[in-house]
Amino acid sequence: MTNLTDLTADTVDVTTLSLASTAITASAAELNSVADVSAAAAVSALGDTLVATAALHAGKVVAFGKTDGTEVTLPAATGTGNVYTFVIAVAATSSANLIKVANVTDVMNGSLNIQADDDADGTLKCWMAEVDDDTMTFAGAATTGGIVGGRITCIDYAAGFWSCTAFTISSGGSEATPFSATVSP
Repeated sequence: MTNLTDLTADTVDVTTLSLASTAITASAAELNSVADVSAAAAVSALGDTLVATAALHAGKVVAFGKTDGTEVTLPAATGTGNVYTFVIAVAATSSANLIKVANVTDVMNGSLNIQADDDADGTLKCWMAEVDDDTMTFAGAATTGGIVGGRITCIDYAAGFWSCTAFTISSGGSEATPFSATVSP
């Protein structure tokens, strides 16, 4: 065995590290995630679509930044405990920001809270996910809570299940649930 004090960073295979008789293993993605010093940096969602991954998006803030919206696809829910946080940085006025599951078996649980944009206290509306809901839609020019400052959190808590919560603001009118079932079999 090589003396660890004689090694440089480019000569160490960090996939498996043996200490005495106990082996510690980690995947490259796990090691990169732990070593990532930019973990607090926000990630901008500026394209038409974004496929969220644990390595690039878990534990970070993803900021929606297009007036015509971005469609985000979450990873398959496997019970990792990974948390994905989204913030509406730009209201989608000609379309909507969407967050959906990766496959036909995953569903969303949880509730969404929308404040009506009429500057009056006590105008909060709440919706819970129905048993087959797999998509959330936040339209800034509509009633589903797409105004700047909204925050959405999705937690991969069990195989096939996402816990989703949101605190958003609508542009007025009759508020409506952002939850729906759109991922087709």
